[in-house]
Amino acid sequence: MLSASRRVLRVTMILLLAGLGWGLPQGVMAQGTPVESIGIGTVAPEAAGVVLQGPEGVKLSTLRGRVVVVDFWASWCAPCLESMPKLNAMRTRLHGEGYDDRFEVLAVSVDKEVKLARRFLEVRPVQYPVVADPVGISTQNFKVWRLPATYLIDADGRVAMIWYGYGADFASDIEARSRALLAKLH
Repeated sequence: MLSASRRVLRVTMILLLAGLGWGLPQGVMAQGTPVESIGIGTVAPEAAGVVLQGPEGVKLSTLRGRVVVVDFWASWCAPCLESMPKLNAMRTRLHGEGYDDRFEVLAVSVDKEVKLARRFLEVRPVQYPVVADPVGISTQNFKVWRLPATYLIDADGRVAMIWYGYGADFASDIEARSRALLAKLH
């Protein structure tokens, strides 16, 4: 049997690794409880919160008719530091090519304190809309269990693809799949 301090250390390491996007199989939370995630092809639930930047009242449902990348992140998430600039660059490219009325990225901070998300954005700014979900409603609706958690939503509001964590092909895969969905809108 593990001592109390070893149990605390073990749980801390599991949570740390989960926050870094390592070590946990898809569909399992750090506590070992299976998670039934939303599926590809299902209607995406609402993603909303305190608007940190972007149009007043921005939320996923206000972006219906566009291809949307919904990205769940936190100020303490190391892989999010890498993924957010890639998403920002992709958005800049697509908007520069004339897709600004058909494509958007919506970031959802899962930080429990809104001020932490605001501070993060001051240091690492992005140009896309960002909302904070300190209560965890959007996080629960999307059944987020690992960060970053990124969902590609088609123009009809259905989940087209899901990425958990961050890897070398993360941004190029999202961009290719986004472009494929955008091509269908012509």
